[in-house]
Parts: sequence; C-alpha cells; structure tokens
Amino acid sequence: MPSLNDIQKVLIIGGGPTEIGHETELDSATVQIMTEFKKHGVRTLIIDNNPFSVALEEIQPTNMYVQAVTTENVRHIIEKDQPDAILPSLGGLLGIQIAQELIEDGDIGRFGVTVLGMAPATLRQINNPAALNATLKEIQEPIIEAQVVSTTDEAMGMVEAIGFPLIVKPVSPRVDTNRTICENVDDMLTALNQGFQQSRFDQCSLERSVVGYKEVEMVAVRDVADTKILICGLENIDPIGIHSGDSIVVTPPQTLNDREYQDLRDATFRIATELGIVGVLHLHFALNPANQHFYVTKIAPYFTRGVALAARTTGYPIALVVGALLLGQRLVDVKLPGGYVKQTAIMEPMVDHVGVRIPLWPFQEVPDADQHLDTVMKAVGSTIGLGRSVEEALLKSVRSSQFSPRDVLPSVSNLTDGEMIRQLIHPLANRILVLIEALRRGYSPAELSELTKIDNFYFVKLQHLLLIEQAIKDHPLDVDVLQRARYFGFGDGMIARIWQTDTAKIRQLLADARIAPTYKMIEPTAGEFPEKTSGFYSTFEYENESQSLGERTALVLGRGGNQLGPNSAAEYFTTEMLKQLKRAGYHTILMNTNPNAVAIAPEFSDKQYVDPIQLGDVLNVIHVEHPDIVIVPGNRHYLTRELSKLDINLHVLPPDQETDQPAPEMATIGVSLFVHNQHKLAVGVMDMIAPGMNKALSQVTAFRMPAELPRSRRTNLVEQAKQAVSERQVTGMVQVLFAPKPDSDSHQLTVVGVRPSRLTEMAFLSKVTGVNWVRMLTRQHIGTLDDAELSAIKVDIHSNRVALMNAAFPFRQLHVLNRPGTTDQEVGATIAFGSSEALTLTNLSDTDELDRIINRTI
Repeated sequence: MPSLNDIQKVLIIGGGPTEIGHETELDSATVQIMTEFKKHGVRTLIIDNNPFSVALEEIQPTNMYVQAVTTENVRHIIEKDQPDAILPSLGGLLGIQIAQELIEDGDIGRFGVTVLGMAPATLRQINNPAALNATLKEIQEPIIEAQVVSTTDEAMGMVEAIGFPLIVKPVSPRVDTNRTICENVDDMLTALNQGFQQSRFDQCSLERSVVGYKEVEMVAVRDVADTKILICGLENIDPIGIHSGDSIVVTPPQTLNDREYQDLRDATFRIATELGIVGVLHLHFALNPANQHFYVTKIAPYFTRGVALAARTTGYPIALVVGALLLGQRLVDVKLPGGYVKQTAIMEPMVDHVGVRIPLWPFQEVPDADQHLDTVMKAVGSTIGLGRSVEEALLKSVRSSQFSPRDVLPSVSNLTDGEMIRQLIHPLANRILVLIEALRRGYSPAELSELTKIDNFYFVKLQHLLLIEQAIKDHPLDVDVLQRARYFGFGDGMIARIWQTDTAKIRQLLADARIAPTYKMIEPTAGEFPEKTSGFYSTFEYENESQSLGERTALVLGRGGNQLGPNSAAEYFTTEMLKQLKRAGYHTILMNTNPNAVAIAPEFSDKQYVDPIQLGDVLNVIHVEHPDIVIVPGNRHYLTRELSKLDINLHVLPPDQETDQPAPEMATIGVSLFVHNQHKLAVGVMDMIAPGMNKALSQVTAFRMPAELPRSRRTNLVEQAKQAVSERQVTGMVQVLFAPKPDSDSHQLTVVGVRPSRLTEMAFLSKVTGVNWVRMLTRQHIGTLDDAELSAIKVDIHSNRVALMNAAFPFRQLHVLNRPGTTDQEVGATIAFGSSEALTLTNLSDTDELDRIINRTI
C-alpha cells in the first residue's frame, strides 16, 4: 500500500446519472476536489456515465472513462491503469458500495490500492446496520436496537420483542433506499419483500420506530491527525417520519439548547474518530425533545445534499479542504485560495445569518405518484433562502421555490377544515402552505405543534409573518410597513399583489424613501476576520458589503432548484457558459438558489448572489452591479418579458425551447447544425428513439449517433437540413427534425420541424464530438465567434464510434408503474460509447432493454 505522500494517481468513482437522492452536488464536489488534487500534482482519473457531468469537461480525455459506474468496470480500470488510490466518497452511496465490493472480492489488496477517506474496516460497516451498531455500542453511542432477518418467518418472530410501529431497512442496499415505517403485519411483509430485493445480501433490519422525534444533522470534517471541526448543524423542521430530503431544513439549528447541541457535536467527533474518517462526515440523529435523549440514525462518510447545504450556507469551502485532507494534509496546514484568512480551514464556522432549504417535488410531472410525505424521499431538488432571521430566510426560500413567476404564493384556502386536519397529520408537498393556512384559521401554535410534532418555535415565526402580512393589508402604500415587510422577506411582487398595484409602483416607493437592500457576505467567521469571499445574500439593513465588480460584467440568472425535465443539463449549460464568459474577459456574476448547483461553486464565477430569481431581486442586483450583459434562461418567460422592457443588454440563453411553430407529432431523425452568419456546420445526425409503442416526440428520450443510415443518406439529410434553416433564417444550435412521409415507406423522410437544440442533446453532442457547443453558442451571443475558426472545425458525421444517450426517470424511486417516460419526466441520463454491434438498437420495445444496453460494459 502506498503512503499518502506517494499518491500520484487517483481514480474517482463518479455518481452516475442524477436521480432522487442525489443531483449535481456530487459533480460539484468532484470538480472542486480535482482542482485541489491538481494543485498538489496528483493525476485524476474519473469513471462516470453522466452526459451532463461538468467534471468530465474538466479532465483530459485520456483520464476519462465514460462507462457505467459498476464494480466490474472500476476493477478493470484499476487493473489497466494501476492508480495509487481510489476515492469512493464522490460517488455517494454507489461509490461506497463499489468500494465495499472491491474489498470483499480482494481487489483492493491484490492491486495494492489505497482507499482514500476511510479504512477498509469502516467501508465494510457502512450500510451494514448490525456491524455499525456493534461499533457504536463499543464507544457507547446510543443506537436504536436493530435485528437483521433473512426471512419473513424470522421477522414475525422479532415483532413480539420490538412491537409496532417498527422500521424496515434493507441491509447494504444496491440503491439509495429509504426506511419504511410499518404500523402492522401487512405493512411489514410488503416492506420486507421490497427490502430483500434491494439488499445485496437478501437481508433486512428491523428496528423500533422513533417517529415524532426531532431530526438533527451534523456535518464535520476530520484530518489524519484526528483534528475535527464541526461545519454546522442542520435542523429538520419536520420530525422523523418524513424523509430529511423532503423536510424543510434550517441552519443553524434554532430549537436546540446548548447541552443538546454540544452532546450531538461530541457524538459526531467520537464517531469520526472511531471510524477513522478522513474528510467529510454527515450524521443524522433522532432527538427526543422531551428528555434530550438521542439516537444515531444514519452515518454518511461521503458527499451529500446536506454537505452541499452546509458549504453553501456557511461559506466554508468543504470540498477544497477535503481535497487537501485526503492527500494527508492537516487542517492547520491547509491553505485556501483568494480572500480567505489563513486560519479559516482550522476554525469552526460561525454564521450571523439563517439558511432555510425547501424541497421541490415532481408531482406535477408524475401525478400518479403518492404525494404524501413519509420515509421515502420524493423530492428531486431544493431551493435555499438566506436572511438575518428565520422569517426572512424561510420566506425567501418559499419564494425561490417558484410557486409563481410573479412572486406571489398560491392559496390553499379552499381546503375544508377536515381536509386541512388530514394534511396536517399526513402532509403533502404543499406542507408549508397548509401550515400557514391553519394559522390563518385561528389554530394556535401549541395546537399545531401537537398535531404535526413540529416545534412550536416555527409556528410562532410563521405567525409573525402573518402579522406582517395583515399590517400590509391594513396600511396600503405605507412606507414604514413596506420597509418592515421587505426586511422579513416579502418580495416586491407579493406586496404589490396585496396592495393591488404593480411591481414598478412598489419599487418607486422604495426608491423615494431611499430603502434599498444591503448585501451581506456569506463567510464562515461571522465578520470576526476580514474574509473576502464571493457569495452574498440581501437583507434590509445599513452596512452594504457588496460593491460592483466594475467594467465588463455579465450577470447570469440560474434556473433555481432542480426539477424534472432538462435541469441537470441546464446546470451543465450554465457552468460551461460561465467558463466561456470568463475566458472572454467578463467578470461573471451568478444568481441562483440551488444549494446543489455546480455553477454556484466559486470556481466558476467571480460573484454569487443567493437570492430569489424574481423580478424585484434581479433588478436590485442589476442596480448594484450595472452588468454589461444580463443572461436569462429560456424557461423564465415572465422575467424575460419584464426585463426586455428595460434598457439592458438582455440575452436569452439557453434559448427558449418553446418555439412559435407547432411541434410535430413525431420525429425519427434529428440533424443538428450550428448556424452562424453564412456558416451551417453539420454537428450530427442522430436516431431519435421513443421506447415503447407510442412514438410521440415528447417520448423521444434516447438518442443514437450517428444514425443507423447509409453514409449517402446522412449526407443528403444534412443538405436538406441546411436548406430548412436557410428558409427559416434561424441561427445558433439548431435541430432539424425528420419523420417518414405520410402514406409512404419508412425510408422516405421529410422535414417536420426546426427547433433550438434541447439542452440534453447539446450536452450529448459536446461529449460525442469533443467540441463544447455551449461555449460556441455563448461566443456567438457575445460576439466573439470567429468565422474562420468555425470553418476550421471538422466534425465527422459518419464516425464508426457509436454513442448512445438514454434518459433516466424517477419512477422506481417514486414507486409508480415503470413505463416509457416523457421528456418532462426526465431526472437525468446515461451515455455510452462503443461499436455498432455493442450498441445495437434493433427490436427495442421497452426501457428496461435500453437500460440493459446502456449499462453493459463497453
């Protein structure tokens, strides 16, 4: 085994496609850790098959393995490339499982590979409740007694000792699964049947339920010298019984007393030491609010959405620090870039603001999913709000969740009292709106706390917001009320709606009274040291810490929290666009509220504003920064329309996918062109595949390039495509759609539509051709694209190397019928390269077969 000082080459195990349970936070951490490795002269290899991975754009092709993330493929790379170490924690639970299997099979020892971040003994215990509980017992950490069973008969024998309600969890699951609460024998048998299928060992654990306890999370880092610091605590507003990924989360914790907080901090450090973690550790605890007793419920020694939230809200650069720690550096020696003071890495963060994360759910796109919030995670993304109070942070987070593009919240006043009580006890995705409505109807915080097991404190805070709302109603156009409302998080659009006026009137009132937002730096010392970090949030106080970046600036508006559809691809697009703007000499500014976003990492922009992407908030940033360019994503129609009325240099990138022309019913071939001035560069000819019987365009979710056509036909289709774009006078990255002529055989194709290339396909084309088309499109918009350079690009549309991209869907995690999905139900995608024989698409009738082809070893 090499020592840490000898490590020259590290294989990073990627996380695969985005899914419920992880989105782009793994990719973001990977990019930052690669940056740190490069600084120390370490060569990085990556295996991943995510076409929207930014990390794959940051690495040389010789160090990149675009393959399914499987144990077999990782073993093959280790054998071929002989890395000194592997890093599983950037692959989330999947990476941990692969490392576990490599240890069990003897591959780690046989190849002399070091596992970075944790000892093999620790890896064997993660996701093995019996082994982990035995270790925690040894160090006297309180655990919920669990029994491991292999059959339903064994489980029936355990019920008498445990009783109901109980929790069933698969042992060492193959996928990121969830605990299931069982109230009776039928529930238990259903959960066991599912759990046995998900377990690598066909086993489940049964444990006593602690539903109703507070859920508190702790994020810490530890170095090789056993120095540990706590980054922050995260308090779930919802009690245990609702998955933490579906709960509103607040940091720092608001309702823990000092003893409770210190007890959890001490337990976190003891566990980190016992398990020998080097890097990041994310723990979950169940805390009994009645007696301060707690249990350890989850140990995650890898990057998670909680780790991303901790980094975003504290300003502590967790990934950069962890990159140094993994190579053997001590916390005291870690040197951070830019404006961080020397002591930052070794100091526990202190914050002078509050962060609130609110989940986003996919129920609009998948209406047949069970919309009740329980122990099964259903959220596909989240948004955050930062403020000086819980009220401000909470309301900004709700506004950022984009219930309405006009910055107004929907009402649930149509609920009957009976329906409302049912939803308080058995919550749905509109949880926060129901809580507010209950307070409006006169329920007291104490009554609601008893019903929901949510701490009384949060109902008091919501009640305060309702008092401010009432003051707004009672005092129209009152400047003092306006200032107070803005301070506690009410948006211009919300106030305008209550006063039955428009946003412009509200902004004029604010300007006349000289009431303007001040921007506070997101930094980890609460102002104790002169940090100069690049993240900011707004509030309405006196001291402003954000100054204009100066000349030649570009303000980029992000898409907000991740949702179904092309959002992972949109994150890839935003990041690559920022990189190109920077390369073109612009100071880049990003507004975004997605805590898991890759683009919001400081590496990609000079400044980041974590504020709602609503009209008033955007105008406030424009007022401070005076950007030369403002870039709005094409899905923000209201924002685009309102900003276009102003004297600003507005660009819509990525282009609006909703074209004026009616979309064709179906298409079987897509020809992609990059059109600039007189140049029409052929980028690719691809098969457009709609698995299943329905061949509608909305169900085209797989792509094969080059299309399985004779060379002459591909060439002919390109010429027809060029003619079509000439007739329509379109520019940019364009896709011309072809389908069989009506009443003819399938070999006769005709143009049925022309549209801007979808984000998913643009990312696919970039990976396949080796040309970054996002950057090309950005250069076209900012006027730096050179005709001669474009003429020199050669793309082989007849390549012998076949590429296949297939959308991933959330149906399995949502426990709904697995069927061919539509483009607005995509959660991510996979990509594979190989020969025509390896990636044949003949006789594909269902998505399972397509998945099988995608995931085979290439």
